[in-house]
Amino acid sequence: MLNKLTNIRIDSTCSSPSIKEHKSLLVFDFSLGIPSHQAEIHENTIKIIFSNVPLNMPEGTYKVLDGIISFVEIKQQGEDIVACVHLDFPSNFEVKTIKGIPSQFEVYIDRSPLIEVLKGRKIAINPGFSKKTKSPTGLLMHIPMMGIAKKLNFLLSNCGAESKITWEKDPQEKNLKDLDCEILIDLYTEASSKGESGFKVYYEDQNDASFKLAKHINKAMEEKLQLPNLGIFQKRFEYKESIIPVGIVPAMEDVRIDDAHLRDVDYREKVAQAVFNGLIRFYS
Repeated sequence: MLNKLTNIRIDSTCSSPSIKEHKSLLVFDFSLGIPSHQAEIHENTIKIIFSNVPLNMPEGTYKVLDGIISFVEIKQQGEDIVACVHLDFPSNFEVKTIKGIPSQFEVYIDRSPLIEVLKGRKIAINPGFSKKTKSPTGLLMHIPMMGIAKKLNFLLSNCGAESKITWEKDPQEKNLKDLDCEILIDLYTEASSKGESGFKVYYEDQNDASFKLAKHINKAMEEKLQLPNLGIFQKRFEYKESIIPVGIVPAMEDVRIDDAHLRDVDYREKVAQAVFNGLIRFYS
């Protein structure tokens, strides 16, 4: 029986044990054993060559966008498979193998460069709250917004940021005027005036830092999310001048397809990861 590369798995969810240990994980599944291989890193690319084994999955580019891994390219080159892991920052990696059916070739990429970017950064996350909703299924805004906030808070705190959520049980707990933070991220939904599906980002008028942050987050959301990009808009915030505010609308409240995405745990995870990626780009 011929050994083949059958799958590549990308483990970058917030709840992943590898992420908690500051590592991103790629797993290559082989139908039988682990083939002869060599792996080396040059600048921001890890190149892995698996010798004398066919590819039993599509060639191409697989986006990861987890803060440290940008994308993975896989192609058949003669009798060998070449996999190139493109990183956003120079980093280190280690390989582990697990024999079985399938056999697993695991590549762990060190996420500590992200700690260098975020360590000590004071970031507050303010999930929106409402007792009324225009959701076609009756979904209250604070349910998905708190879900996104908790995932984002974990990603930031795990990389050394002084991250906090403005309220946990009761929105009356928040006192935004007294917040000690560099960046304040408002998360909320809106009803669409034109029935449009999508996400949008707000920045504070005449605040260059807020505009720059909004652009980075908007671009990261465009790369990560399935819904259309509705753009970047000005807004007046009521926070003190030392805070860089940004408002994030991950979906429209009253559009049925957006409502379905807000209910999806995977979509909330992607929103949190996209905002995290935007913050990394802003600070770096």
